[in-house]
Order: sequence, then C-alpha cells, then structure tokens
Amino acid sequence: MRKICVNYAALAVLAAHVATPAAAQIIKPNERAQAVKQHPQILAQFGGAITGPVATYVSTVGAKVAIAAGLKDQCTFTVINSDVVNAFAVPGCYIYITRGLMTIMNSEDELASVLGHEVGHIVGKHSLKRTQASTLSTLGAIALGIATKSDEIMQTAGQLAQVYTLSYSRKQENESDDYGVRYLQANGYNLYAASDMLAALAAQEALDAKVKNRQSREVPTWARSHPITTERVTRTANAAQAAKASRDVPPELVLPYLTALSGLRVGDDPEQGFVDGRRFSHPTMKITFEVPQGFSLNNTSEAVEIEGPNSLKGRFGGGVPLTGALDAYAIAKVRETLGQTPANLGPATPGTTNGMPTITLLARAQTRSGLVDVGVIAYNLNGRAFHFVMIGPADGLSPTFPITQTFRELSATEIAALCPRELEIVTVLAGDTVASLSARMAYPDFKTERFLMINGMRAERPLKPGELLKIVRFSGAGR
Repeated sequence: MRKICVNYAALAVLAAHVATPAAAQIIKPNERAQAVKQHPQILAQFGGAITGPVATYVSTVGAKVAIAAGLKDQCTFTVINSDVVNAFAVPGCYIYITRGLMTIMNSEDELASVLGHEVGHIVGKHSLKRTQASTLSTLGAIALGIATKSDEIMQTAGQLAQVYTLSYSRKQENESDDYGVRYLQANGYNLYAASDMLAALAAQEALDAKVKNRQSREVPTWARSHPITTERVTRTANAAQAAKASRDVPPELVLPYLTALSGLRVGDDPEQGFVDGRRFSHPTMKITFEVPQGFSLNNTSEAVEIEGPNSLKGRFGGGVPLTGALDAYAIAKVRETLGQTPANLGPATPGTTNGMPTITLLARAQTRSGLVDVGVIAYNLNGRAFHFVMIGPADGLSPTFPITQTFRELSATEIAALCPRELEIVTVLAGDTVASLSARMAYPDFKTERFLMINGMRAERPLKPGELLKIVRFSGAGR
C-alpha cells in the first residue's frame, strides 16, 4: 500500500460538486444494448481491438476507475489498434482508447486519468446531452456534406462509422475533469496525472506539426472532442494543489505501465500500410505513392486521407477485385462522393500510369459555399481497383495530379524493407544520455524530439541510472 498525502477536506469539496448519481440512473439497459451493437462497427472502423497483456492491463485499471464511479462491472474498456491519439466514451459505458494515445503516456496514473475522464462523461450523461456526430467515412461527406448542409450525405457517411466526436462544452469538460481527479484520489493515484496528461497531448501535437512542416492549427482527435485549453491544464493542476497533493507522493506507477506497453506497435500497422513522411506504402497490397511537398498524409483503417494547400483534400482507397469495367468503378466513386449534390460530370478519360490502365473523371459541384471540383482517377492493377478522390475549389485540382502519377507497384526488395515499429522499454545505464538513447530511435529525423515527447521529458532533465524509458525500434513481430 502506498502512502497518500492529500487534503481530504479539499477533495470532499471537489467531490460535492461531482457527486456520482445512483448507478441505476447512469446506464440504462437500452444504452448498454446499443453500445453492444455498435462495438463491432467501431472496431471495424478503427482497425480492430488489441488483445493480450496491454488489453488486460487497461481493463484492470478501467475496472478500478469504474468502481470509484459507482459502476462496478458495468463498463467495458477496449484498446483500439490505431496510431491516432484518441479516446472516447459511448453511452452504455463502452470506453475506447487507442494505442497511439497509450504510447505518449508514461504511467498508470496518466492512464487512469484518461479513463476516469471518459467515465466522467458517462456519469455526467454528456454524450446524451449533445448531438451525436459521426467520424465521417467518405471524403464527400466532409467536403460536400458540410458545404451543402446536406443531411442526406452526412447521414449516409455516418452509418459507416458512428462515433461521438463533437466537442464537449467547457462545462462538460470541467465536470469530467473533476470526476477524473476524484477517481484518481479514490484509487490512490497521483493527482497531478490529469494535468500532466493534457501537457503530453499538447507536446505530441506540437511535434506532429513540426514533423509535417505545418502550423499547429490542427489539434489531435482527442483534443478536438475534448478541447485542451490553458485553463483546463491550470484547473486540473490547481485541483491537485488545493488537495495538498505532491508531485512525488504517491509516486506515479511507471513500472507496471511500461511493462504492459513493451512491444506495443508504434505508427502504422502493416495490415493498414505505412506512412513515411510524404510516402504511403502497403506491403500486403504491394502499392505505393507519394505526395508533393506541402501535403500531408493520415492513414486510417479505411483509407489514406490527403491534405494539401489551398483547401485541397483527398482520399486514397481501393484494393478490391475489379468485377466490372474500370470506368463504371470510377463513376461509382464520383457518385459516392457527390451523393445528391448537383454536379456536372465530365467524360471518363482512359489513360495509362506506370503501365496500369486508368480512368480519370472530373466533376464540378455547386454548393452553398461556391463551386467545388471533384476529381477521381481509378487504376486497374492486376485485376484490383484502386482510386484517388480529390476535392478542391473550382480550377484548383491541377496540383494534385502529380500525386496520381506516383502510384505504382512495389518491388519485392521494397516490400522486404518495410518494417513496423514497436516500443522497447530500456533501463538507463551509467553514461547514457538523451543523445545516445535518441540515436536508437527508429526514425530518419527528429530522433531527439520524438524521444523526449514519448517520455514526457524536457531536454535539460538529467537521466537517472536505473530509470525506465521508452524508445522506438524496428520489429517484424511487435503487437
């Protein structure tokens, strides 16, 4: 048992503001039934569930949080096989956390703070008090549904991936932060873990922006649905301070957390392909393409999202057997993208790219925000259909065509060189430095910055012999 030095009177005041309702009032049978029904769909959308020691560990920590919330044996905790930094809660108390988010955390206390925050949204009925939104599964829904205010397009996309991703209100976030701190205290965790976790998310976003050579205008998925503000970081730190908590007592549980994470996949899963800078490669499908300078790639379980300058957006997908004519496939992709939006569709133009037959289609759609151009190029690679869908302002698609010309088949040598990455937990030895450990990071660039970020460290912090830290290595068998 760890000694806990906190001000219980201060925590009692905090708890009074976030008193947990009776369990019977929190989770309704219909909510649980709906969550059970949605669970396989959510897993399919986000790359499936991770099993094994890390899943067991998260469920164990989650169970402690649920007990503190008065929800013993009523919540399900799942680790999603996605590198996207994300966590979310579905009514019925199904809590999801990605391996990407787990990678940037460094203790069981921080994990408990995230799970506690998500359970807090369940206890506070926050998802039921806001509009249910969808993680949109088609580029058309993003680019056209929003532009045309088309409910039909938005709903069609939403049927493929129903996830609660709208931002919570400030009041709801503050309330869940309070619940999270309360659950940390109930389980004897360090109360500063919540503010440390928010700081880690900010550091991850800053590094991601630096790596992609862009401004930090985009925030992580978790932060979009749980807005991170200086006020929230300060508020959670103040809650710990008001409780007379110490940053060192109780010490955060690092060993069990890092032990559970050893060997965890980092970055893209081979089954979903790899993004390496501006290049995407898929060893199983044996394909690759590259985007120009100024563009960025985001690999999801369903497609590769492309973002470029001047409001250009794109999506790459396919790999299915081509059962009909290639032009019919291309037209189908245009219609999926446009939905019911009025548009002028140009002719299907045949061509060849890197030895593959292609069909190119251009369409111009009239939206409430003005004219939008939609371009589709479809490929026939050994009887399999692939495609790009690009969307941008009228007359703004020409810069995207260099992307479509880089699509090609990988060679056997290139496939053999594609290696996944995983976490390795190392013990700091005498003489180890940030520079020496960073040099072991399995990246071609920003080695030091990546090392510091995943370990929640500042460059000036000295290493302590015997402490455990994370590095990322290449591996062909990580989970």
